Amino acid sequence: MKKLIAPLLIGAALSSAFGADDSLKQEIEALKVQMAELKNAQSKINIDALKAQVSEIKAHDAGDNIKWTVDFRTAYDVVDYKLNNAPDQDNGIWTNKLILGMASQPADNLVFRGSLGAYKAFGQNNMESSSMFQSFDWFGTQKPSDSTIKLREAYFIYTGNMGDVPYAASFGRRPSVDGFLANLRNDNESPASPTSHNINMEFDGASFKFDIDKVTGISGMYLKLCLGRGFSETTGSYSMNSSGGFSPSYSDDGETPDMDLVGLIWQIYDNGQYKVMANYFQAWNVMDINPITYGGTGNIVFSDVGDLTGGSLGLQVNGIGDGISDFLDDSVFFLSYAFSKTDPNDVSKVWPTGYNGMLGSNDSETGSSIFTGVQVPGIMKGQRLGVEYNHGSKYWRSFTYGEDTLVGSKLAARGDAYELYYILPIVGKNLTAQLSYIYIDYDYTGSDTFFGWTGTPQDVDTVTGAVKTAQNVRASLRYRY
Repeated sequence: MKKLIAPLLIGAALSSAFGADDSLKQEIEALKVQMAELKNAQSKINIDALKAQVSEIKAHDAGDNIKWTVDFRTAYDVVDYKLNNAPDQDNGIWTNKLILGMASQPADNLVFRGSLGAYKAFGQNNMESSSMFQSFDWFGTQKPSDSTIKLREAYFIYTGNMGDVPYAASFGRRPSVDGFLANLRNDNESPASPTSHNINMEFDGASFKFDIDKVTGISGMYLKLCLGRGFSETTGSYSMNSSGGFSPSYSDDGETPDMDLVGLIWQIYDNGQYKVMANYFQAWNVMDINPITYGGTGNIVFSDVGDLTGGSLGLQVNGIGDGISDFLDDSVFFLSYAFSKTDPNDVSKVWPTGYNGMLGSNDSETGSSIFTGVQVPGIMKGQRLGVEYNHGSKYWRSFTYGEDTLVGSKLAARGDAYELYYILPIVGKNLTAQLSYIYIDYDYTGSDTFFGWTGTPQDVDTVTGAVKTAQNVRASLRYRY
């Protein structure tokens, strides 16, 4: 408007100075009237109302859309196994791992989050034909296979307040891999829900979280009740019976009972520097292959072998000491202890001799594990160096099938496991490189299998073909946006 006024005023002055004719004066007067009308109309516009309307439109559009994220990694792994009284085995494997994250928030107290995953070896492969458990639901997106996209996570979170206690209720496919402590080696800033020392696998269920820091006065304290189902006992559609006819669809299969888990996660303290986490769980009807129906034919039927109890207590320190040095201020240390205890069924009446209840024993057996590590600044700014160690006893048993390693879960090891890794940012957090090395020295067999006879701990020096040591070297590039 100012650009319009200035030329008009200049024009009016010139016309007066040089004796403009009456017609030009009339045009100028008409323009003045129009300008007055525009100013009057502008004064009636409510600018604040327009701003509020635009903000409302933006918020509405954001709520109506799903926000997508991309996490893509390409890697080369070398795996190597030393076997007892048998030829050693090794292989080099190229893989691509893609995670598509999604989130939406239609209301302030309601959020949906999910992710889809595809993890494949380069080119065609024969993994499915050589391993009947390759695509097991507990690690469907955590083990390389083909290019099939599978559901990794899908859950909603509803939040509210019970007096001074905020709560969150959630149902669906859980965010249950790369949890507390495992997130460090995986270069994920925010850990998933479980404590990774004894639970790191994909499953479905629900959780109910209660923030009690305000009512207790203890920084960061919360309780979370978790419910999970690892196996559903049901027949499928058009399932066949022994007489060659069809059985009722989705009915009790009569073989494998529902495998359920209830756990309590307790964040005892978190002030940003010191974080203490504990968990305790009870699992019912844990499974193993029924040796009678299996018989080496590949006809897999799972049977209930008993119940399992477990728990852990972990400490993470973000910044060692207080202002001692920049190096220690930017270092992370952690230490965790975990245990497991079996409660076996008596299968001696129905299973062959030698296939005892749980982990090769009809007695209740207790196992334990320690897990510790440190992550420090690297050579250049933003780089990170990590060292980790864990040890598991003879009867140690974990739910860590989804751990991101190709030689099996290091945290499930009955023996000693070591890891060294180095993270190098290339384009900030958007493109990073990582080098890692894992070495596992087993004392007993059955570290990462099921919960009955296949998990029987046997001395690796006495079993022909037993894996004595395993190594995994990985070089990877990761894109995140």
